[in-house]
Amino acid sequence: MSYNKIILIGNLGRDPELKYLDNQKVVATFSLATNETITDKNGERRSETEWFNIEMWDNQAKVAEKYLKKGNQVYVEGKLKTETWKDKEGVEKTRIKVRVQNFTLLGGKNPNDSSPTVPPTTTNSNPTPSDVMNDDLPF
Repeated sequence: MSYNKIILIGNLGRDPELKYLDNQKVVATFSLATNETITDKNGERRSETEWFNIEMWDNQAKVAEKYLKKGNQVYVEGKLKTETWKDKEGVEKTRIKVRVQNFTLLGGKNPNDSSPTVPPTTTNSNPTPSDVMNDDLPF
């Protein structure tokens, strides 16, 4: 048995971008940065940032568009998905993204932000056990 789960707390690198697909589905994408302070081999402390590609679908995407803005801190739970495609020159490219299953907006309202005030709220896609255990299995 195996399990694919990732939990992140980070800040949005850009506002969510929504795309409406032909089949009445909607997807929101944005980048999320996590920061970690480490001590290097010389004993100096420095910050390291990791960037993640985030993807939210349907109702979550609509909530993200309404409430999430660049700089917001958010808690994200999801699974890693690998996306492969060929560019214009036919070179195969690969990207790993986080497909969100639920998330919570963290922190208070930015005083310079005119968006609506939202209490910390969890939005869950309510995956079923079969979604968690059998999603995209290659066999």
